[in-house]
Amino acid sequence: MYIEPFVGGANIITHIKHPLRLGTDNSLPLIDLLQYVTVGGGGLPQTVSKEQYDDARKHPEQYDSWYVGAVGYLASYNGKYFGGYAGIVHTKSGIVRDYYDEAKRNLEAQAVLLQADPPVFTCIDYKNLDSIFEKGLTNALIYADPPYTGTTGYGKDFNHAEFWETCRQWANKDNTVIVSELSAPADFVCIWEKPVTRTLNHNGRNTATEKLFMYKG
Repeated sequence: MYIEPFVGGANIITHIKHPLRLGTDNSLPLIDLLQYVTVGGGGLPQTVSKEQYDDARKHPEQYDSWYVGAVGYLASYNGKYFGGYAGIVHTKSGIVRDYYDEAKRNLEAQAVLLQADPPVFTCIDYKNLDSIFEKGLTNALIYADPPYTGTTGYGKDFNHAEFWETCRQWANKDNTVIVSELSAPADFVCIWEKPVTRTLNHNGRNTATEKLFMYKG
C-alpha cells in the first residue's frame, strides 16, 4: 500500500494511482478537514476575518474540528497552523492578494480529486503507524514529507533524529521509504533534487534545493 505519514494538504496522495492509500497526520483538525472535503461537506467558509481567525485560535472547542482546520491552515501563511493571519494583504509591489481565498480554491480543486478516488485519512503520530497494522507495517511505499530541519512549520518540538531512526526501522521491515528534505544523515542517499522558490510571507521569498532521499541499508 501507499502511506503518507505527513499528508499535509494531500497534494501528493491525490496523484498516486493505487487502491490502498493511507494519509495520516497528528493534527486532528487537518485530518477532519480533509475528511470533510472528501465526503463533500457543506462547503468551506467564503471568507475568514482576522476576528474569526483569532477566535478560532483562542476557542477551538467552540467550533467543529474541520472548521478550525480550515481557518487555522488556509488562513495562515504557508499553511502553518495558526502561524499568522493571511487574509487580504498588499504586497511590496502593490498587488492585493487574498491568501485565504487562494488556499480555499486550491483545496476545493483537491476535493474534486479526493471525492473521485478517496484515500483513507486518519489521525495518528508517525511513530505509531506500526501499531495500526495487525502484522506490523511492512511491504508499503512510505512517502514522508516531515518539517524540514531549521523551519518552524510544525513547531519547535519535532525530533529530527528520532524521525530518521524511525525511517531506518521502516526500511528494515521491507518497506520502501522516500523522504522529502533539504538534507539527510550520511546513511541516506539523494535520488532526486530540484531548486525551488518558496514564499515565506507576503513580503519575502527564498530559494532552496528540495531533495528526495532513500535509506542506503
